[in-house]
Parts: sequence; C-alpha cells; structure tokens
Amino acid sequence: MKKLVALLLVVLLMIPVLAVASSKTYKIGMLPKFKGENYFDGCYVGAKKAADELGIDLVYDGPNQSEATNAKQVEILTGWLSADFDAIIVSPCDAEGIAPTLRQFQDKGVKVLTFDADTVSDARSFYVNQATAHDIGVGLVDVIANGLKAEGFGPDQGARLALISGSGLDVNQNEWILAIEAYLKDTYPWITVKCDEVGYLGPDIWTPGSDETAAQNAANEAIAKSGDAKDGSQINAVIGTSSMSTPALAAAWNAVVGNKPKVVLTGLATPMGLVDYILDQNNPLKYGVLWDVNDLGYLSVESAVALLNGTLDPKEGAVFKSKLGDKSFVLNKDDQGLELLMGKALTFGPDNVQNYNY
Repeated sequence: MKKLVALLLVVLLMIPVLAVASSKTYKIGMLPKFKGENYFDGCYVGAKKAADELGIDLVYDGPNQSEATNAKQVEILTGWLSADFDAIIVSPCDAEGIAPTLRQFQDKGVKVLTFDADTVSDARSFYVNQATAHDIGVGLVDVIANGLKAEGFGPDQGARLALISGSGLDVNQNEWILAIEAYLKDTYPWITVKCDEVGYLGPDIWTPGSDETAAQNAANEAIAKSGDAKDGSQINAVIGTSSMSTPALAAAWNAVVGNKPKVVLTGLATPMGLVDYILDQNNPLKYGVLWDVNDLGYLSVESAVALLNGTLDPKEGAVFKSKLGDKSFVLNKDDQGLELLMGKALTFGPDNVQNYNY
C-alpha cells in the first residue's frame, strides 16, 4: 500500500512538469519595411507588448530607412529560413517581389502574415489591415476639401491636388491613391489629380520611396509648384501617403524663404511626427490621418499566436475575439485575399494631437 501511495505521489508530482515540458514557446519574426522611424517603432511597441503578455519569442528586424528595398528584406528573410520560426509577420516593400521568399516559409510549414502592407494573397495566410483604403481616402480627402473650400475653391472653382506616395510598388499606398481618386470623382469632382491611366502614377504624383532625403526633395518640389492660382497652373493642395512624406511637406513649407505659398496640406503620419507643425499657427498642415500603430503591432502578433495555437480559424465573416475588441475577417474585393480588419482611420488636429503617445 505504501508503495502504491508513493508511486501515485511521484506521478502527481510529474504532471505539472510534463505539462510545462509540453507547452510551446512560439518564435515569431516581424519584418517592417524599415526600422528607426516613429511609425514602425510604434508598431513594435504594440507587438512587444503582445509578445510579453502571450509569452512568445519575438524577433524584430528590418532594413534601415535608406536601405528599404525588396532585396534587403529578402536578404533578411533568407537568413530567417534556417532559424526555426513558427510564424513571420511582414510589411512588404514590394508585394510581388517578396512573394517567392514568403512561399518558401509556407513550404516549411511556417505561418505567414502581412501587416501595414500586403503581398499577393497566396503568399500569406491573411493580411492584418489597419483600415480600408476607402476609409483612409475619405479621411484624407475630407481634410483637403474643407481646407480648399476655405480658400475659395469649390464646385464653381476647380482645384489641383498632388500626392507624394512611396515607391510606386507599395500595394497599400497605390490602393489608397486609387481610393482617393474614386472618392474625389464621386464627392468632390472639382478637385483633380494629374495622373496616368493606372491612377497611382503621373505628373502630380511623386514616388520617392522610403529614403528620407528623396522624400524631402519630393516635398520641396511639390511646395515649389504650389500656390493659390485658380487656373490650374499651380498645385493647390498636397497629400502625403507615408509617414515620411507628410512631415516633409510641412517642413518644406517652413523652409520657403520670402512669400510662402497658400496651399492645403495633410497626409498619413503619426501624431508625434506632426504635432509641432499642427500646433504652429502659421503652417498650413492642420490635420493628419492615421490609425493606432501600437494596436496594429499588437493585433498582428496576437492573431499570429491565435493562428498557431488553433484558436483562430481565418475565413470570411469570422470574428477574432481580440483583446482590442472584436475584429472581422473580410475578403479583398480585388484579389479575394483574406484580411483581418483592425478598424477605421482617425483624423487628428490641434484639439487632440497631443493626446497620442505615438
């Protein structure tokens, strides 16, 4: 009897040890377009918070801003192929260029997600989408339209809009520009963009890529061509579609010596990246548009862990019970790719720009 009791005690003592030994600490790699800039730094803060709460090993790495190319991302990913990752989360510089490398991870059984920017749909499980292109376009255009109306433009007086995009290969930025143009056509046809047949390239759309100097040069050129002329000879408003081009526009306007042009400015950037310009009563950039970048990083890691442990079944119409609230899966209307939608874009200005810590 004593031997039986002793044996039972040994078994009972082993149960927690076995349970711990069988639990898995997932290893997840997160690859932004580039490091060292407040947008992706904010994403990392949220991702790290999720990793700490969920007990996973998060590896975060990416190119420097001046080296933000598909080739550099592929170089990093190639090194990761032998690193035994359970999942990777990527913001591609080039949607199609990166796809073959992502498929190599899929062939190894590694789960692949995208965030911030997408790849082709068969190279990932799903895309964690910060906001729909339509919502982003509406937020940006409404700011521009209100500013132009205050300067005397409207249905009876057309205005010329320019944009500073990314590289021209960024799927998300191209979709945002197309959404901007579609919303303009439907709601503000008196605001026009000089573009070519594809819609996201053209004379009034700059594509400086992710290089900070190139983005500033593009902003300088756009501001130099700006003014309040109502005959189409000058640019009357400019939208930046990246977190570098938007503050670059405000800085370019500040740098003008002598008479500064009357122009309406807005774009996508973090509140902290624009706060000084927004609170400057003289600068024409009064509102910015974005989303919660901390939440984007958090949701990306949280959903990856749920996919790995089998508590998430990604399909159209499914709802993910995130700590951030219920998040729905939708299909992209163009390529039928699955997206996990985080929420809507937010607009911030003088009254609330200081309320954000990213």
